[in-house]
Amino acid sequence: MSQLQTLIWASVTRARAFEREIFVALVVLVVVYFALGAWKAWRSNLPPGPFGLPIVGYLPFLSLNNPQFDLLKLGKKYGDVFRLKLGSETVIVLHGVEVIKEALSRADFLGRPTQGVLKLFNEGSAFFNGMDVHKWREQRRFVLQSMRDLGLGKSLLEVEILDEIRHFLDNLRVHNGAPMDVKDPLSPSMSNNICSLIFGKRYEYEDPDRVFLDENLDITINAISSTSVAGFFPWILKIPLVSKLFEMERAFNSVNDLMDFFRKEIKKHRSTFDSKNSRDFIDSFIREQSSRKLTDPNTTFTDDTLASNVLDLFAAGSETVRTSILWNLYVACAFPEHQEKVREEILEVMGEREPEYQDMKNMPFTHSFILEVMRWKTIVPLNVPHSTLSDTKIGGYHIPKNATIFTLIWNAHNDPNYWTRPESFIPDRFITKDGKSVSRPAHFIPFLHG
Repeated sequence: MSQLQTLIWASVTRARAFEREIFVALVVLVVVYFALGAWKAWRSNLPPGPFGLPIVGYLPFLSLNNPQFDLLKLGKKYGDVFRLKLGSETVIVLHGVEVIKEALSRADFLGRPTQGVLKLFNEGSAFFNGMDVHKWREQRRFVLQSMRDLGLGKSLLEVEILDEIRHFLDNLRVHNGAPMDVKDPLSPSMSNNICSLIFGKRYEYEDPDRVFLDENLDITINAISSTSVAGFFPWILKIPLVSKLFEMERAFNSVNDLMDFFRKEIKKHRSTFDSKNSRDFIDSFIREQSSRKLTDPNTTFTDDTLASNVLDLFAAGSETVRTSILWNLYVACAFPEHQEKVREEILEVMGEREPEYQDMKNMPFTHSFILEVMRWKTIVPLNVPHSTLSDTKIGGYHIPKNATIFTLIWNAHNDPNYWTRPESFIPDRFITKDGKSVSRPAHFIPFLHG
């Protein structure tokens, strides 16, 4: 063997030895990483959970479109409370019905995540500022009470809703029975119901303001959905190329444009405001704002807060209701025999007249059908993320401050311990034994605490 061949062979041998050393070092680092994680969890009495990978955590093992199915399997393995590392975030998943209800009835679980997508949007819009818990709780109480006063869930809104239904049906009749995508007229119709509550008026479907609202709301909601995974790496959307990929600038602009639109509506309302006659939500807020300012100059009832509340109501109310109605239509098409029974009950109770709020109590099958769709398809399988405001405990486990909390409502609606054949659609599931009314069990929580 020549001297050159000897040198080459020695170099190759050293390179292979170096590769082995690097491999052994990496294996040791990974073992130490998992060992330290397990020791820390044991010492702190954190909930159990699966091991993930360095940096990305358990994200690669979760479905992007339907994570509830993977979380359901994990819950069966680890119990009612378990822990995941998703990116740079520690996430506590509440899987059991009782722990979900307990957590969201306690003040220490009512925070909002200070990282992720909502934090990123918070930098561009006041709407996503759910981190100030005092403000969030105060505004939530006011919004709920104001909605009730304006007739939400009561017969007071029948006139506006029936008027909107007529416009919706007129739009369908234009197609003369031809196939169409019902989502197109349904979106502005649902949004108009929110407009009636907030602005005291509706918009024609082709109205430029109507089109502006729907388009920008879609951009905002789609941006939140598309960045949901990236949000577990808060730094990644700061990278210009990634931000451009997710169209973050477009989303920020849409939020700001919507806020400007709402501020203009608020200004119009102030010019015609009558403290003795609250026409809508904006009027109710202005009246409360005037009262609060007399005793508290630092009140949370500001015009920016009002605009944020309006955007919140549009984003949550319109999309959720639209999705619920679409699922009812899809399920009715999938089960024509149940659809026919709903039709017969409607005709028996209403005949050819328009519906009234009080008709609901005389339509147990139709009512139960709707509730079963909400259970079977669970419009919000994972509730809006919360976070802990302090170190706390639940289910016997320690939960650290600022932990992101997921509540798996999907499990509450598919747990065989609570539901007979939960995988099946049973339209009369909620009907009482006498067949005259419906009953909602405590484990039916389609929109728990939002």
